[in-house]
Amino acid sequence: MFGKSRFPLAVDIGSYAVKLVQFEHRKKKLALKRLGMASLAPGAVDEGLIRDPEEVMRAFEELVAAEKAKEREVVVALSGSAAVVRPVRIPSDAALPVAEAIEAEAAQVLPFPVAEARLSHSRMGRVEVEGKRMEEFLLVAVRRKPLAELVELFRHLEYEPKIVDVALLALESAVELAGVDDPGESIGLVDVGASQTLVHVLRAGRTLLTRVIPHGGAAVTAALAKSLRVSAADAEAMKLGAKPVPSPRAAAEAVREEAERLGLELGRTFQLLGEMSAGERVTRLVLCGGGVRLEGLPAFLATSLDIPAEILQPFHNVQVAAEVFDPHYVETLGPVAAVAAGLAYRAMEAGE
Repeated sequence: MFGKSRFPLAVDIGSYAVKLVQFEHRKKKLALKRLGMASLAPGAVDEGLIRDPEEVMRAFEELVAAEKAKEREVVVALSGSAAVVRPVRIPSDAALPVAEAIEAEAAQVLPFPVAEARLSHSRMGRVEVEGKRMEEFLLVAVRRKPLAELVELFRHLEYEPKIVDVALLALESAVELAGVDDPGESIGLVDVGASQTLVHVLRAGRTLLTRVIPHGGAAVTAALAKSLRVSAADAEAMKLGAKPVPSPRAAAEAVREEAERLGLELGRTFQLLGEMSAGERVTRLVLCGGGVRLEGLPAFLATSLDIPAEILQPFHNVQVAAEVFDPHYVETLGPVAAVAAGLAYRAMEAGE
């Protein structure tokens, strides 16, 4: 147990950067203690898999040093091809061994062999499908090798991973933390990362559908670099508004094409939801991740999908000391650090 005054460091290792969040209790209220980010070299992390451990360790140590963090316990998450979260249904039959039935379902839906994964499940309830009563479970499958490598990376740095979570579930906690979940709505939580976009549709805390779209902000950077004939580094700076754009019209066209591609994939995902659950439709988009920095992306997706969209601010209900944090910095980094915020929140709940 971490106690009510001491929480671990929540660390999200993304394709573009390592993000860190830590909470504390201040006057019996949840408060932000640390928030930071350190960039990674391109290719160090790809689709949730760590390709360059040395680069990840360098970024993490740089971040910890900048934040002057002394804690040696961390909570971390797996994502992308390293972890799968998916609802599964099995016949409602007391004679049917649940674990065996879920493993059989896992063998059908996982993109990797069941033997390579650690499986867990939680019961979500009972549903009726084509007149048949079914038990619905949330399947969580984590690949053993990436899990072991992640734990070993932190232990090599003399940090203890107290919790290894899944990014999609951490995002769900970030929505709860921000207070934007509504029992009457089906929320499409969309995390636009560098190399992939995580989609998690939930209603009243129940997962309806999850998907990983192999497309993210890096595609926009590549499109900008090609269109403007600049380096990837310059294109990234222009994308984030840190550097002037030589041809705004060409840049806008490149961003629009990639936004259209993302909108098309999201549309297909939400159409699949309607096919899986008759009458179910996403009524609200909640966006997070580094990709939401793209100017006009929320408005474009809202218009193309005909669904209201907003940017997730995970620290909306958290005390943020103005003398410690620049409000603009927290507002800007908040959506990018949503997974880390969710991890920190889950760790806090586990420690109380």
